[in-house]
Amino acid sequence: MRLLYCWPVALLGVLAATMAVAAPPPPAPGGTPAALTRAQAVEQALAQNPGLRALGRRLEAAEGIRLQADGFAAPTIYWEFEEADSLSASDIGSQVFGIEQSFEWFSVRSARKQAADFGIAAAQALVERGRMRLTAQVRKAYDEVLLAREVRRLLGRVLRLTEEAVEISRTRFKAGAGQYVDVMRTRLRQSQLQNELRDASTRLARAERELARLLGRERLQLDLRDGLDDDAAGLDGRDWLAQLAERSPSVRLLQGLVQQADYEHQAVRAGRGPELTVGIGRQRVLDNGNTIDSWAGGVSVSLPLPGSDRQDGLEAEALARYYAISDQARAKRLEIDATYRQRLDEARALDAQLRQYRDSILPDADDQLKAAQQAYRVRRIDALNLLDVFATYTEARRGYLEVLVRYRAAIADLETLGEDLWEVEL
Repeated sequence: MRLLYCWPVALLGVLAATMAVAAPPPPAPGGTPAALTRAQAVEQALAQNPGLRALGRRLEAAEGIRLQADGFAAPTIYWEFEEADSLSASDIGSQVFGIEQSFEWFSVRSARKQAADFGIAAAQALVERGRMRLTAQVRKAYDEVLLAREVRRLLGRVLRLTEEAVEISRTRFKAGAGQYVDVMRTRLRQSQLQNELRDASTRLARAERELARLLGRERLQLDLRDGLDDDAAGLDGRDWLAQLAERSPSVRLLQGLVQQADYEHQAVRAGRGPELTVGIGRQRVLDNGNTIDSWAGGVSVSLPLPGSDRQDGLEAEALARYYAISDQARAKRLEIDATYRQRLDEARALDAQLRQYRDSILPDADDQLKAAQQAYRVRRIDALNLLDVFATYTEARRGYLEVLVRYRAAIADLETLGEDLWEVEL
């Protein structure tokens, strides 16, 4: 008997253990950094970004409009009476209880349904555009955080080298083997680097907040697991442009909006046809104390007058809207093509710059830094020349990082079909 009472508790324990194993790990608390690869950041943003969820509501609204186009107007239930001295049933001579329904001309209904179908297609393209755009934004924001961290690390290293130069200059001056101007120059550069390091920390905090915002989080400490790789992607213009023509959500969105406006105009033109109303009811007639029940019905037709100003105005408005959307869509298509080609050219130029940095500039800057440090220790160069070498090294390394991040941003835009490069609002 004890087993009969214990088995529910055991079953609940098994279910709780199963849910604990299957449940995803909870988000990291405020004090614990959240470990994220670039791909994981994109997945989290696609799942949690509120702006993307709002676009999904647009799709739900379009589906609701399609349901409306497939439905009919609400029926009317009516009660008619005549020859009544009062509302008492015995004082009413004749009364009719019935229901009536209005039906639009069949071509109006068909055009509205087709317009709603293209509205759904446009909303689906809008959601896909939002996903691609968010993907590009997250990838670029992720790299901006990495850039800010690398710049801060670079400035920290150069600051330590400058502090070493300050100590050497001060030691030489105290020993009477150096000039005080060298001490001042190195200390001034030390102070400038400290300020630059503070600015770099501020930029890092801003970049981290932006990435957290895209991830749908207000405050989040980040432990980014991926680095700034400079692997070159294939930049064959024909492949990229063909992909744009075949898969661009913006292009499909524009096509859907134009076709939707076309069928909306057709629905307005079909409004020239009649609107039919059919009713059926039960009639009760009181005649000399006798009650007679019978069926009653009615058919009415609502037909706009030929050439009426209202119908002509509705058609002119719908036609003008269709032409406006068509022209705007064509202009946007030209803008999309030009912007995407420009981004492809920028990616090629940045790729060439990266090769130049890797092949010559960075190795030369590293060699120059090592040689200058050794030369300053043995008094072959003064502090001014040493600081020039430090500045050149910093500029070379920072320039390489900035070009690398710009190149990766260009690749992200190309791979997401440029959806973060333009707006589509007609």
